Parts: sequence; structure tokens; C-alpha cells
Amino acid sequence: MDERWINMLRSLIVAWHEGILIYLILAIVMFSVLFLAAVRMLIRQRDVDSLQYDEMLNEELAPPVSLLVPVYNSENMIVDRVERLLETQYALYEIIIINDGSQDGTMQQLMDTYDLLPIQSKVHYSGLEREIGQIRAVYRSMVHCHLLVIDKEYGGHMDSLNVGINMSQYPYVASIGQATVLERDALVKIMKPVMSALPGEEIVACSGRVDMANGKYPFTSIQGITSSERALSPLLIMQYIEYVRAFLISGIGLVRYNINILLFTSQAFGVFKKNRIMEIGGYNTDSHVGHIELVMRLHKHMKQMKEPGRIIYIPDPICSVNVPESWSQLLKQRAGWHRQLAGSLWEQRSMIGNPQYGWMGMVSIPYFILVELMGPVLEIATIIFLISGMWLQIVDVKLCLVLALLLVLYGSLLSACAVMFEIWSSRRAYTFREVTRLFLYACSETFWFRPMNNVFRIYGLLQVVGYGKKNSKHGKG
Repeated sequence: MDERWINMLRSLIVAWHEGILIYLILAIVMFSVLFLAAVRMLIRQRDVDSLQYDEMLNEELAPPVSLLVPVYNSENMIVDRVERLLETQYALYEIIIINDGSQDGTMQQLMDTYDLLPIQSKVHYSGLEREIGQIRAVYRSMVHCHLLVIDKEYGGHMDSLNVGINMSQYPYVASIGQATVLERDALVKIMKPVMSALPGEEIVACSGRVDMANGKYPFTSIQGITSSERALSPLLIMQYIEYVRAFLISGIGLVRYNINILLFTSQAFGVFKKNRIMEIGGYNTDSHVGHIELVMRLHKHMKQMKEPGRIIYIPDPICSVNVPESWSQLLKQRAGWHRQLAGSLWEQRSMIGNPQYGWMGMVSIPYFILVELMGPVLEIATIIFLISGMWLQIVDVKLCLVLALLLVLYGSLLSACAVMFEIWSSRRAYTFREVTRLFLYACSETFWFRPMNNVFRIYGLLQVVGYGKKNSKHGKG
């Protein structure tokens, strides 16, 4: 290779190493601060008596909630889902099942099981100013008076939620993801901030901790489940560790400084004040944006209206979700998450670095751009430059070792600390063998799970770029 090109390559690699060194140090410091803030908050709350849930269940002033449940081709599980929702403990709520043009026996299962009768009189309609899918019929259950079923043409998950908002009759609406399993007292927990709000304080949205349904108790004894049935694959264990870390850092840590934006928890289960959702026009039906875009628009709207509305994250577990059990499923999920993150940030790009939107514009969105959106690209590029620099012998070995140690600290050790705190603060019983196994898996994250996860997220980012080019070519961008 020509000497000039070698020098240029050397300069590029050295510059990258120095830049990424600063990035990793800043990221580690930021994550450490958020982690310590979360730990401090949870330690303070550990000995505080919880709110008497029975009082809330019987409280006549508890705000009624409409549960919105979009379903599509779910004939094998729809009855089980509805039965679990019917067990929800709360003073007053309605369940709205939105059948999004299912082509299997979903609708027939609902009609046979819950004795559905079409509503002949005029149905409640909120008047959301957004085009929604064609509604075929609306049914009321003769078995459960608070169960409503809407049969509509296919329009997608977000369109179904907009239809549900239009048909809901209560001041708060809750969106429930397709793979979400609610705790029986989920509504009681998630409505606590609304019930305890101070005079003049408005809670416009609320969400909380999400656990794993197929790994919720990965290292504890559960009555009726044998040891072999509890055995989890390394992939499930790593996702459990990932959820714990996200709960502490992106959940409790960010909310400690009032800069949390309910990234993906709102997609699993989130409660929103209906009139505020109506004001911003409901959900964006573009497939390349997610629930985060709605939350960002809520922030933006409240700032523009100069309203003191708050969006709250609570540390209590409110629901669980089924996570991917294979690499192909994980690829599909993480690529989809990253497409939605990129699309949502692009839709609300006017907020980036804009002091008009406070913490959201100045801290939250830049954080998600640099750490969540671009983090996978930076990490994979660092590994490539690290290996190439050592192979070509054009960078200081000591610098490479420092970068390698920082990558381990950035990934594995922070995860290990989060897991150890989770074990310490949890009411579940862990054996020494289980703790050791969990700790070792957390320490191994940097060497296999995190790189693969980053590759999947980069794939999602590339899909967004390809989608943008396609739209530009057709004059849509």
C-alpha cells in the first residue's frame, strides 16, 4: 500500500480512537450517575409503606380508564387475553377489543365466548380529527357489560388504537401491546400518580416497569414449575439482564432528573389522558414511527401550550411481555425498535437541542440520538478500528487496551452492577449458584450479546435509510 494512504489510515484510526475514548468516558460517567441516582431513590423507597391498594380500589373518585387492546389473527390466544383483562382489579374500567381485520377465527371466538350483540343505537364517538379505518360493526358483551368489541378493516396497530380512542368513553385511555400481560393490580399501580397528584398538577401520561413473561422468574422457584421447565437459554437470560439495566438507568435514573420519555414501556403498556391525546391528533399511523413519537408530541404540545403537564414513570412492575426466544426473533424485534426510534426522532427533529422544549429538547432527545440511536454504530465501528489498528500496528497498544477495558466497563460491568442491585433489592429468593450464574452472564455481555444486538439495531437503521431514499425517489420525502 502507498505510504500516503497508510499515513491517512493511521491518522483516521488514531483520531477515531481518541474521539471514541472521550465518548466512552462521558457515557460511562453519565450511566454511573443515572445508576447511582436510581439506586439512591430505590433505597429510600424500600422502607416506605406502599399505598393501600384496597383504598384505591374502593375509591369513588378513582378516574375510570378505557383499556385499548388491538388484536390481529389471535384466535388461539384471544380468549385467554380477555380473561386475564377481565380479572383486572380497579374501581371502574372498560375493555375495548379492536379486531384489526383478522382473517382467522378471532372474531368468531369472541362472539361465541362472550355472547356479543351488535349495538343498534348510536355508539359513543369522541371525534378524533384523524382518518381511521372503516368500522364494520360494534358489539357489546351480554356476559360482561364493560367489554366492547370493535370489528374493523385492517389498518395497523396505530390505526386500531385511534379507533379505540374514538370509541372510548372514559377520561384516561391505556394502550396494551400485543405481547403484553398485565398484572392484576396494574391499573391501581399506574393510576397512583394521578390519584396522588397535587392541586393544579396534571398527569398526562404514565408508565412503569416491564418484566419478562417468559423469564419473569428466571432464577427462582415457582410452585408447579419443575427445574427443567424453568431452565432458560442464554438468550433469555441476557434479555432479563438487559431489562434490569434499562429499568434502572433509562427508567428510574432518568426520572430522578425528570427527563424520562417512556421510550418503549409506553408501547407495552401506557396510560394517557384522553383529551391531550385528542388535542395532538392521536397516534401517527406511519409504520416507521412508534409510541415514542406520541410521547414526544405530548411533550412538545404541553410546552407549546405552556401547560404544566407531567409524564410519569413508576418503579413498580405493571406488566410483563413475551420476549424473543431465538436470534431471528430478536433480529426482527430490535431492528423494528430501531426503525421506530429513528423514525420518531426524525419526525420530531425540530425539538433537538431546542431550549423551548426544556429537558426534552436539550437532554432527553440528544441522549437518545447519541447513546441509543448512534451507540450501536459507534460501538461496532470501535471494535473494527480496534482490531484493524492492532493488526496494522499503527496505534499504541496501551490505547487499545484502555479502549477495550472501557468497552467492557461500558457494557458488562454496568450490567453486572445493575443485576447485583436487583438481586439485593428483590423480594425473590436467589441461591448462590443462581447469583453466580447471573453475574457471569452479565460480565460476558460485551463479548457476544451486545455486539450481536448492535448489529441487529444497525440493520434497522439501514432499513430506515433505505426507506427514506425510496420515498425521496418517489417524491414523498
